[in-house]
Amino acid sequence: MNLADLNPMQRRAAETLNGPVLILAGAGSGKTRTVTYRIANLISRGVNPRSILALTFTNKAAREMRERVEKLVGATAQDMWLGTFHSVCVRMLRRDIEKIGYNRAFTIYDDDDSTRVIKEALKALNIDDKVISPREVSSKLSDAKNKLLNPDEWFLQSPRDFRSQKIHDIFVWYENKLKSANALDFDDILLKALQLLLDHPPVLDYYRRRFEYVHVDEYQDTNVAQYQFVRLLTQESRNLCVVGDDDQSIYGWRGADIRNILDFEKDFPDATVIKLEQNYRSTANILDAANQVIAHNRGRKEKALWTDAGEGEKIRLFAAGDEREEAAWICEQIRQMRRQQLPYSEMSVLYRMHAQSRVMEEMFMRAGIPYRVFGGTRFYDRREIKDALAYLRVIVNPTDDVSLLRIINTPRRSIGDSTVTFLQDYAREMDIPLYSAIMAPPDTLSSRPRKCIGEFAMLLMKLTAMKDMMSLSEFCDYMLNESGLKKQFTGEDSEENRTRVENLMEFVGAAREFEGKSEEKTLEAFLENVALVTDLDRQEDAPQYVTMMTLHSAKGLEYKAVFLAGMEEGIFPSMRSVTEENRYEEERRLCYVGITRARERLFLSFARRRMLFNQITHNAPSPFLKEIPERLMQDEWASVRQNPVAADHLRQEHSVERNRINPARPRNLSFGTPGMGQQKRDPATIPGVTKGLVPSQAAKSANMVGQMYKVGERVLHLKFGKGTVRAIHGEGADARIRIAFTAYGEKEFSLAIAPIVKIED
Repeated sequence: MNLADLNPMQRRAAETLNGPVLILAGAGSGKTRTVTYRIANLISRGVNPRSILALTFTNKAAREMRERVEKLVGATAQDMWLGTFHSVCVRMLRRDIEKIGYNRAFTIYDDDDSTRVIKEALKALNIDDKVISPREVSSKLSDAKNKLLNPDEWFLQSPRDFRSQKIHDIFVWYENKLKSANALDFDDILLKALQLLLDHPPVLDYYRRRFEYVHVDEYQDTNVAQYQFVRLLTQESRNLCVVGDDDQSIYGWRGADIRNILDFEKDFPDATVIKLEQNYRSTANILDAANQVIAHNRGRKEKALWTDAGEGEKIRLFAAGDEREEAAWICEQIRQMRRQQLPYSEMSVLYRMHAQSRVMEEMFMRAGIPYRVFGGTRFYDRREIKDALAYLRVIVNPTDDVSLLRIINTPRRSIGDSTVTFLQDYAREMDIPLYSAIMAPPDTLSSRPRKCIGEFAMLLMKLTAMKDMMSLSEFCDYMLNESGLKKQFTGEDSEENRTRVENLMEFVGAAREFEGKSEEKTLEAFLENVALVTDLDRQEDAPQYVTMMTLHSAKGLEYKAVFLAGMEEGIFPSMRSVTEENRYEEERRLCYVGITRARERLFLSFARRRMLFNQITHNAPSPFLKEIPERLMQDEWASVRQNPVAADHLRQEHSVERNRINPARPRNLSFGTPGMGQQKRDPATIPGVTKGLVPSQAAKSANMVGQMYKVGERVLHLKFGKGTVRAIHGEGADARIRIAFTAYGEKEFSLAIAPIVKIED
């Protein structure tokens, strides 16, 4: 290990080993490199790796950090604890959860499982889910747990009205249900770990003595529970090193508290603060834009990113007529970059909300551009995979009623709803788990359902007996065959069924991969790993497609070319943020995150007219665009200024067409910095218009038509955007031209009056 490989500020961070340390790491400033060198430096100076704890937010980040440390100091790094907050807390709970009244074989419920329990609570308490929705309850419960509030404490902080009382009752019912099922939801993992440490001082003392050095990555994203967890562990040693960037705090909506990083020096007055401002990712123009935008936030720690990588290309801004024109423009830019040999894997389209992807997807399919929407259905969220997991979870934890109810008639085995309800009532009456009622049903159950229940019980006993007699992957394959989960999709040969079978086989492959990588190869460890995996953990390293995702999902990623679509007021920033300063500043931080995902090229776009949520809106450009200086933007109008004939022609046609389509539409939508946004947007302003082109309206003869356009040439239409000439026929005033447009397919026009100009891609 050579600390000379680091820049001066990185090296200072890696060498400051004792006491509280705050590393303010700007986007692309090499924070992971800095932290790994710091950990490696500790080990090289004689600190036992068992004394080091490093906390991250994704398994992917933890793996990357561990691999880097091992390259620096060797296999000894395997002895340190390095993982996500949740995985570390689960590890603690697996050892000592009996001390707070649970069994070590507890199940971790995902969002879908938790929603099922909430729906069951609504039904049990006779609450209409149209009055109080499961989604609202789920959000309230999660927020309460992240703030360390139990049902009664939450109620005291609520409006204490009728609605709050009902949510409180659901909360209580939900908690009791999870406890009886020996289950924890995702938020409980941190909550119960804190409870364990606070209620049992010997346990807390053990971990305090063990972990002399604690590191926390992405500290700006920690919530109240995570903050308390870290403070508890480091209260005596005070050797806490946190790394983060307040300018990238974008998860306030899910409990992250930016005050944790902003107030670090209040919590630790003797803290050493180190700023990493040299950026190794983006060009100077992109960084300048990011700095200019984020500087408008008040609640932030002052810093400015810089690079010695050169200015790079200017930022491209496109003002589209509507969302289809915007998507078509993005497709055209992607095509051009592909012709320049830029891989699809180095391009990404980012947007504020998932709903914006629909038109993009349609346009990409028409253009033949391979893409993948990031943040869609996870592999482990697919129906057949959740069924397989439910079987495994019941085998590990028979009291898990949610999983048991999922598989009791999956695949179908003639166990109807009435039989299930009968068994649930019996279990409730006898105060036993549903599993016990299935294993020994009451005599009052009629013969036919008794036979079906008995066969199901035998299956569960058989699977339980075989669990420890084969490897994890062999058992998963055995379970899929014995349960009939795979067979149910082999009867009818359809694409959907084939896909489901392939997914189940991939599930076995996932178990085999886990066996190869994990030290603990048990079924319990595999289920724990599945419960804690995230979308980012499963993203391919070099996908051969354009990635489409929300801005929130993009954090931590980077691409050579990035598109920020839908830069409109009411969309980005969102409508809800306009009246709340804290929320508005978080939206600006989200913009900063989006800009700094780009390494070499940044494209910004907005639409003046957009159909979204089945409504047509006319939005002003995003105020964030005003905050980017004109000097950083590519002058989209230069070619038109050099071609006044074509420009005047298209402006006239634009005015006529716009009034014909929508007379009430605003004509002078403008924004921001003079020279960048004061111009009216019309298609003639797109770069690449051939200089000195005579407008098509002047084409009065077949001879002129032949001289002006050829099949295969690229043209720009006022309304439909860019297209390729497919055919020309007729003479003089009767001449017709057929053009294939990216967004609108093929269309034919009278060449004498068509508002088109030839362009150079």
